[in-house]
Amino acid sequence: MNTIQLIVDSIKQETRDTATFYLRPANGEQIIYQAGQFITLIFTHHDEEITRSYSLSSSPHEELLSITVKRISNGEISRFMLAHVKAGDTLTAIRPAGRFVLPENLSHRQLIYFSAGSGIVPVFAQLKYALAEGMDLRFTLIYSSQSTTDIIFKAQLDELSLSHPNQLSIKYLISDEANRLNNLMVEKLVKQLTNGHYDDTLFYICGPFPYMRMIQFALHYMGVHSGNIHKENFVLETIPVTSSITNFPPHKIKIHLKNEWYDLMVGENQSILQAALQNNIQLPYSCRSGACSACFARCTNGKVEVASNEVLTPDDMRNGYILTCTGHPLDDDVVIEFN
Repeated sequence: MNTIQLIVDSIKQETRDTATFYLRPANGEQIIYQAGQFITLIFTHHDEEITRSYSLSSSPHEELLSITVKRISNGEISRFMLAHVKAGDTLTAIRPAGRFVLPENLSHRQLIYFSAGSGIVPVFAQLKYALAEGMDLRFTLIYSSQSTTDIIFKAQLDELSLSHPNQLSIKYLISDEANRLNNLMVEKLVKQLTNGHYDDTLFYICGPFPYMRMIQFALHYMGVHSGNIHKENFVLETIPVTSSITNFPPHKIKIHLKNEWYDLMVGENQSILQAALQNNIQLPYSCRSGACSACFARCTNGKVEVASNEVLTPDDMRNGYILTCTGHPLDDDVVIEFN
């Protein structure tokens, strides 16, 4: 894996259970990334490698990288980060990756964000960057939190809204005040914001899996095209996708990574990632369950079946993009290439 060493420059407490870690590369290099991407931290615990992905709360125009970490129940790494990591410590990370980024072209009229809890982190990074760069889009943020004290980046978000009143509007939904998002509210808000013209709008969703699933179902029910919906998820409680076949026989494949070619035998019912790591081919990865896009690659020849997928859009898959962590070759002609 293409790893980097990051030194913790400082730590800022955001809420009672959330903190931002400001990071600088140990060798002083400039890290290239897009607003909304994530980095994957690598830890060793009892001789076992543990990885966790965290969205970057910084944007490319800012000097330091930053990740914002929320303590989760039974979250071994988030507890460790918040309780033990301090300024001056060095963290090992995989370089930024991810598909939850701003659109390359500005053919759409507006972008609507649905965010809950720490799902605000990549959204915050995107809003900072888009508004600083003067992107010609109108933005609406619908942000759900348990209570007003749980709103992450509240002051910064309000400042962005005040500084760009014609481009950004924010609606806070507070569960403790009986103001919880549901499918009927999604439909009402979207109709108000779009006047029923869904093709002109992109929808970005980030939060707990049930929250994202509810919004996605509501948007599909309303007739929003799948290509207009983008989502980010690191939670591993994904819904299994039934494979079209019950057994994946062994196949030989080729992998192109960092200007090197590898011939690889993928064993019976092995994923491409499992086979590569078994043969010391250090492909990028994080969740290993199809819930993030760290292992994102392109199949340029042959056929690959992705058994579980929560991040690739239909257009991505039509263009040959796959997830190696849940991808299985279906023939001996498969060629996988990493950018």
